[in-house]
Amino acid sequence: MILVTPDNNNRWVYTMHGLEKPMDHISAGGVMAGSVATLAVLWISLQTMGFLGQTGSITASKIPISIQTYLATYTGLFAGLPSTDYRHELVIDTAGFNKRRLPHIHEKALNASVNFAQTLVNRMSRLEANIANAGIGFSEKSPSYGQYVHSYPSDDALEYGTDAVIAMTASSYLAQHHCQRFGISNDECARLVSTLKLHGTPLGPSCLADQFADCNADAKYRSIDGSCNNLENPRLGSALTAYTRVLFPQYSDGIKELRRAERKRKLLPSGRAVSLSLSVAHDVIDISKTLAVMQWSEFIAHDLAHTPMRKMLSNREPISCCHENGGMLSPRHIHPDCAPISIAEDDPVYGKHSVRCMNYVRSMPIIRPDCTFGPAEQINQVSHFLDGSTVYGSTLKKSRELRSFQGGRLRVDIRNGNTYLPTADSEPSSLCHSKEGCYMAGDARVNAQPQLAVMHTIWHREHNRVARKLAQINPLWNDEILYQEARRIVVAEIQHITYREWLPVLLGRSYARNAGLSTGKSYSRNYNSYDDPAVSNEVATAALRFFNSLKQGKLSMPDETRQFNNSLQLSDYFYNPRIIESDDVFDGLLRGLATQTCQKMDTNLISDITYKLYKTDGEWGLDTISLDIQRGRDHGLPGYNHYRKYCGLPEAKTFDDFLDYIPLEMVRKLRTLYNHPNDIDLVIGGMAERSEDDGILGPTLQCLLTEQFVRTRRSDRFFYDSVTQPHPFTPEQLAELRNVTLARLFCDNGDNIARMQPNAFMKPQLGNELTSCHNVEAIPSVDLFAWAEKAKAYR
Repeated sequence: MILVTPDNNNRWVYTMHGLEKPMDHISAGGVMAGSVATLAVLWISLQTMGFLGQTGSITASKIPISIQTYLATYTGLFAGLPSTDYRHELVIDTAGFNKRRLPHIHEKALNASVNFAQTLVNRMSRLEANIANAGIGFSEKSPSYGQYVHSYPSDDALEYGTDAVIAMTASSYLAQHHCQRFGISNDECARLVSTLKLHGTPLGPSCLADQFADCNADAKYRSIDGSCNNLENPRLGSALTAYTRVLFPQYSDGIKELRRAERKRKLLPSGRAVSLSLSVAHDVIDISKTLAVMQWSEFIAHDLAHTPMRKMLSNREPISCCHENGGMLSPRHIHPDCAPISIAEDDPVYGKHSVRCMNYVRSMPIIRPDCTFGPAEQINQVSHFLDGSTVYGSTLKKSRELRSFQGGRLRVDIRNGNTYLPTADSEPSSLCHSKEGCYMAGDARVNAQPQLAVMHTIWHREHNRVARKLAQINPLWNDEILYQEARRIVVAEIQHITYREWLPVLLGRSYARNAGLSTGKSYSRNYNSYDDPAVSNEVATAALRFFNSLKQGKLSMPDETRQFNNSLQLSDYFYNPRIIESDDVFDGLLRGLATQTCQKMDTNLISDITYKLYKTDGEWGLDTISLDIQRGRDHGLPGYNHYRKYCGLPEAKTFDDFLDYIPLEMVRKLRTLYNHPNDIDLVIGGMAERSEDDGILGPTLQCLLTEQFVRTRRSDRFFYDSVTQPHPFTPEQLAELRNVTLARLFCDNGDNIARMQPNAFMKPQLGNELTSCHNVEAIPSVDLFAWAEKAKAYR
C-alpha cells in the first residue's frame, strides 16, 4: 500500500507499506525477491502517477524504461539494497505546493461534505421523475438501445455506483471549499483530496478493500469473480472493482468533469468532428494478418474489461441524452449523467438526417480502491484476470445459469443437428433484436455481431468437448470435478493462445520476447502478490480499442477451398446474431476469420462502425470513434502526449514533434483539430502511430499493452504455467497445453471444418499452408489422457 502525506516542508511523502505478516516461512531468496518486487512496484507507482520523468527512447528491440524497471530482478537499479527493508520513503517536490501551506481539512468537514452530497443525490429523484414523465427515452429500434445493451450495468454495479456518486459529489464540495481560497489549481487540489480517507465518514463501510473474504489458500480452482486470487488482498482484481491508472486523471474540475483543452480549459473538439476529419473510408488491408487478430482482440478485451453506463438513481431507468431522432434535448430534460456528442449541421452523414446529437451516458463510477475522496474512478463489471469470464461469467449466479449440471458440461441449444449457446431469458442478453431471442454466454456482448458470437460458441463447445473426454477418461469424476477441470483447461488454453500466438502478432515477436511475455518450455516462477492485477483505465478505455481499426464491413464466408462465394454485411447484424445458425454460415464465418485479411492499423475505420454502429431499421447508427473519444474524456484520461512521455518517447512541444511516429498528413489534420499537442486524445494518437517491425501497433499502445499483460500474468496466482499455484499442472499436462493453437480450436469445434493453416492469425502462405485438421503434427492437439487420474485423489 502506498501512503501519500505532506511533510513539514510541504513536500509529498510516498510511503510503501509492504509485508504485514510474519515472514518466518519465507526463505532468504524469497525475502530478497519480495523486497525487490516491492521497490519495483513503488517505482512504477510513482511513474504512473506522473511524478517521475522518463528517459531513453523506444525501438522495436528496446522496451520502455518504465517496463524495464518493472522487469528488473536482483541487479541494476536495485543492486545493493538491503533485503529486509520493507518500508521505503521517497520525497517528491511538487511545484504547486512547495511555497505555500497546504490547507488542513478536519474530519468534521469530511462528514459535512458527505452529508451535503447525500442531500443532493436524494434531490435527484424529482429531476428524474420529470424526465421520465416527459417521455424522454429511446425505443428498441434506436441505435441508443444497442449502446445501452452493450454497456448494461448490473444491479450490483448500480449499488456500488450510487455510493461512488456521493463520494464524487463530496469530493467536489471539498475541492470548492478548501482549495480555491488557497489558490490551488484543480489538478493539485485533486491530489490533495485523494489523500483524505473515507474511513470515519458514512461512506467508510462501503469500502471494498475492507470487506471480509474467507479464502482457502489451498483451493485448486480459481473463483468465478476473481476474488481470493490474491490472498493478502482477496478483493484485488475481482469483478466490480475499479480500474487502476497509468497516469493520474485529468478532469477539468480535478474531480469528475470531462477533460478539457490545455489552454484555459477550453472545450476540446467534438469527438464526431475528430472522427470525421481523421477517419476516411479508405480500405488498406494488412497483407499478412487475418481477421482472427481482430476477433481475438475483441474477445480478450471483453474478458478483461466491461465498463457499464449509468442509470437513473431513483428509478433505475436508462438515461437518454438525445431525442430519438437525433435532436438536442431541452436543458430541463438533460440528466446530469449525460455527455452527448455534438454533431455539426454540415456533417456529410448525419446532417442530411438533421441529427445534431449522439447519445453518450457517462460511465458508472466506483469508490476509489484506496478508500479515499478524490477523482472519479470507473468500475469494471468483469474480473480483471484473463480467466475466461467471457465463457463462464464473472458472478456465481451467471456461472450457474450457464451450467447443465450434468457431466460438467455447459447448457446448449441444439439446432439443425449442431449445438449453440443457450437462449437468453433475462437482461441484458434478452434485449437484442433477434425474433428468436439472443444467446446467453459469460458476457452479454456475445450478441454484438456474428463473428463474436462464433468465437464465443467455439469456446462453449470446447468446454463441453473437454468435459466429455475427461468423463470418458475418469468415469468416477462427478459433475463438479468435471466442470472445474474442464474450465481450468479452457482458461489455460485461452491464456496460452493469448501469450504464445496473439501478443507476438500484436507487439512484434522480438518486443514480446524482450518484455518477458513469451511462454517457455518449463514452469514460470514470476507470480508476485504485490502486483496489482487491475486492468488500467487507459488500456480498457483506449489501448484495447485498437481492434476497431482492424474490422471489415463485408464478412467473407469462404468454402473449404477458400473461395469467397458469400458474405454478410456487418451493419445488418448488430445484436442480431442468429444468422450463424443458417446453412454453412457458422463454418463460413469461421473460415473467414482465418482467411480474410484484417484492415491495416490506422485511424481509417469502416463505415459500419463510424456511422452505422447499432443501426437497426434506420439509415444511421452511432460512431464508435466518437464514443471512444468521449469515453476517454469522461474517464479523465490525460492526452496522448503524456503517455508518449511515460513510454519513453520525447514529449512533443509542437505538433511537428509527432512526426517521429505519426505520418505528416495525419499531423497536419491533428493541428487543425486540436489547439495544443497535449489536447490529442489517447485513443486517436495511439491509433495514428506507425507500427515498428513485425507488430501492428505503434510504440505508445505497444508500451501500454505490454505493461498490462506483464501485470496480468505476474499478478495471477492461478496462471496456467505458474509453479507457485496451489496445485500446478503436472509436467505432462503443461506440455500438452502448450500444443493448443487457435487453429486447433477452429478444427475441433467448427461444424465441419476440414482444413486450417497452423497459425490462424496469419494468412495461409508458404510455411503456413492449409493442411488437414487430422494432421496433428502440423496442428497439434491436447492429449487429455494426461489428466487420467485415480478417483481416490478427488474423494
